[in-house]
Amino acid sequence: MAESTAPEEPRDPLAEPSARRGGSRPLLALAALISLALAVGAVAVTPPPAPQTVERAAAQSQPGASTRWCHGPLELPEGLLDAGPDEDLALTPPSPAVSLRTVSVEPASSLLFGRVSASRTLQEDDGSVRAPAIVAEAADGSVLGDEPASQDLGASVLGVTGVEDAPHVTSATSDGGRPVADTVQSTLTGSGDYRSFALTRCGEPVTEASFLGVSTEKGDSAVLVLRNPTERAATASVQLWTQDGPAAMEGRSQVVVAPGQEQRVLLESVAPGQAAVGVGVSVLGAPLSMYVQSTERDGLTPGGAEILAPLPAAGTELMMPGVEVAGTAPTLVLANSQGSATTASVEVIGPQGPVEAAVPETIDLPAGTVVSTPLEGLPDGTYAVIARSESPVTAVTRSELAGADLPGDTIGAPVDFALVSPAPAIGSHALSSLPTQGSAGQLTLIGSMDSAVTVIPMAADGSAGEPLSLDASADATVSLTSEQLQIGEERAVGVTVVPEVPGAVHASWSQRESDGTDASLLSSLPVLPARGGQDPVTVRLSP
Repeated sequence: MAESTAPEEPRDPLAEPSARRGGSRPLLALAALISLALAVGAVAVTPPPAPQTVERAAAQSQPGASTRWCHGPLELPEGLLDAGPDEDLALTPPSPAVSLRTVSVEPASSLLFGRVSASRTLQEDDGSVRAPAIVAEAADGSVLGDEPASQDLGASVLGVTGVEDAPHVTSATSDGGRPVADTVQSTLTGSGDYRSFALTRCGEPVTEASFLGVSTEKGDSAVLVLRNPTERAATASVQLWTQDGPAAMEGRSQVVVAPGQEQRVLLESVAPGQAAVGVGVSVLGAPLSMYVQSTERDGLTPGGAEILAPLPAAGTELMMPGVEVAGTAPTLVLANSQGSATTASVEVIGPQGPVEAAVPETIDLPAGTVVSTPLEGLPDGTYAVIARSESPVTAVTRSELAGADLPGDTIGAPVDFALVSPAPAIGSHALSSLPTQGSAGQLTLIGSMDSAVTVIPMAADGSAGEPLSLDASADATVSLTSEQLQIGEERAVGVTVVPEVPGAVHASWSQRESDGTDASLLSSLPVLPARGGQDPVTVRLSP
């Protein structure tokens, strides 16, 4: 008989034995763990990506043109010249005009390296040599001169005479950068109550300035002038120092100078009766063009005048070459504006070496005082006066020249004076303009150590004379006169000074001018280290 089979019942998956389910899940978990381990391993062995360089915006700031602000002629207090009841005793005004001279040199010019050779790097396609541009403008912006003379040395010269206000001079290299430039103004009053000769360097506006050596005694007048050539307001903090200490400013210590305006501080109204005062100015806001004007009279006898630019920074060794002695002992004026007392010593050096002068071994300088010390016993001649101190001080040396006696029983011999300021150390080179007047000038040099020096005179047409070699030392002065600096038959209009040892040489220009009878008018200028041709500055945005 046929075999029969019963049909199978359908299987319930939930009724599957538990052992079957437990065997498949561990396999799946193991597979997941292996995949995860492989992924982690891949991450662990993969090197990190290289950091990305972030490029920030950057630009170069090139030094631009240089503008020097000049101070203009002597200006007397309002009403001083008004005629009194006796017109014969009325004051005669000083000269109403100044003369300007600017010399400007390309930073690559051979003149700044002690050589006279035509430039090959500044040539145009036609073979001409580029030179700096110079523009002189009056206070109202009108152009006084803009066609400087130049040759093939990369140097330009511009002279302007008869300027009756406060001009300014702008100079730029051939590519619009900052040249090595210098501008000097001079004003000459040959006779009268303000008979004088004043040389002053025109400068860029500053925020700190100091002045020293002006008199506020009876018959003398001194005024601090603050000019703001910018479009921003400025506040000047002013302090005077005297032999008795800081002067009481009595509400006049803060002076606000509006844009394009000028303020004057009459120093004898703050500290009258002083043979020599010091002035310090600190400015907040826009930098200012600052100077001090000083005029002196002894009764009816003219005593001279000066227009003073700011002094170099205070220091512990100050060298003042070019101090002229002619019958009257010079006077060293020291100012200690620090908060503590210090002492100073003095050395006088001439062409033959150190000279004994009747000065104390040490000079005590109480805090905040001005101390004047006559340098007695010096023979006539030209000297360097060196002041050394324990703490930084400022200094000038006053020298005087007397003219011929004036007619009349009540009038003595007229006097003109110069305040010889410290001459900073010359680095690799210096450039100095020389004034348009110049009957008897002299360049005086002294070293802080021995160094050869090359001096090159510059001519009015932009050419130059032969280089002159000198040996400067710390033991003696060395000088070059106007005649020695001549180029052919022409007077030099400027000089470059290139020491072999940078920082070892100090120099000043002193000049006599005739009052119509003899060369008894006197003024002086330090030779300053060259500024110009600086490297560009790179500016980057901060993160």
